[in-house]
Amino acid sequence: SAVSDYEIDNSLRFDDGDSAYLSRTAGTATSNDIGTFSFWTKRGNLTAQALFSNHSDANNRTYIVFKDGTNADALQIYGKISGSANVELVTSQLFRDPSAWYHIVIAVDVTQVTAADRVKIYVNGSQVTDFATETYPAQNTDLPLLSKTNMNIGARFATSLGDYYDGYLAEFYFIDGTQ
Repeated sequence: SAVSDYEIDNSLRFDDGDSAYLSRTAGTATSNDIGTFSFWTKRGNLTAQALFSNHSDANNRTYIVFKDGTNADALQIYGKISGSANVELVTSQLFRDPSAWYHIVIAVDVTQVTAADRVKIYVNGSQVTDFATETYPAQNTDLPLLSKTNMNIGARFATSLGDYYDGYLAEFYFIDGTQ
């Protein structure tokens, strides 16, 4: 499928009914403070759906999802350390077009002095600055989002895996130590 002049090749099709997802436990992280996610996505079903998550347990976990309930179909980044939420961003922008490809970049650098510079979201090349919920991590907080343990693409861990993705994902990158 083409987006403007860009052709998206080699995407993976996820069917939430199959409970399919990708998982990986990577080596030691270069940084728990700085990292970038970049991927293309095209939604299938418009329900709560996980793009990425990682966890060591239910009290130490993070995820990137299209949410349900309040602000349904918004993009949400959520992180919890020792049972307390330390980052939550929910876009005001909604993603309800199942025919559209979205390029999403999430750039994290918690060493930044300004809270809003610690986690930035870009959609189709434009920075998202309007949020329904906007809670940034404290400066220099090690984020589970970048921990590289129990990494799941296409599923979310709360107390078990769920919210399986339904749609396409392509060119999914995690860049450790660089924003």
